[in-house]
Amino acid sequence: MINRDFEHLNGLLAEFFSSQEIKQKLNIIDQYEISGWEVWLQIEFANLLSQTEHEWRREWTVDSDLRKKPDHPRQRTDFLLRKKGWTIDSYIGVEFKQNKNPASCIRNMFKDLEKLSKVKLSVIDMRSYWTVGITQSIDPDTLDQLVDKHISEKIYQTKTRSKHIHVAEIENTPYCYVII
Repeated sequence: MINRDFEHLNGLLAEFFSSQEIKQKLNIIDQYEISGWEVWLQIEFANLLSQTEHEWRREWTVDSDLRKKPDHPRQRTDFLLRKKGWTIDSYIGVEFKQNKNPASCIRNMFKDLEKLSKVKLSVIDMRSYWTVGITQSIDPDTLDQLVDKHISEKIYQTKTRSKHIHVAEIENTPYCYVII
């Protein structure tokens, strides 16, 4: 199931970032050195989801599993999404991060993976969870080094590096996206 979720999310993101409108806006963000555009990105992604056969929720509050020592008893996840035809009430959790600096972006992505790992699964069936980072283009070797610096076996009980980490250039922009 995790492989299917990864492939599905990867397909959605490839479609999302192939949009000329998204690319144009990313280039404006870069040209004018705009920061803090993560909410804009999430709204644009919600717009894509609303045009597909997905049930989705944004900024959904979920309970934390207190046995896992969370920072907060409740937390919000950027997106819960479910494709029509999937098991009812079974969702993929997705967190978005944006940072021009690849090292900061990857570090923050791992913090979000840690946060999502503490969701109380008896309250919501989160079949898998992912982070999507948008950062300056990064070569795969540098990405591997950054991932190695932050990787945690606790987070990667069901994910494998070779199958569940992906980096893709966003053509005609100085950005790439990373899925972990």
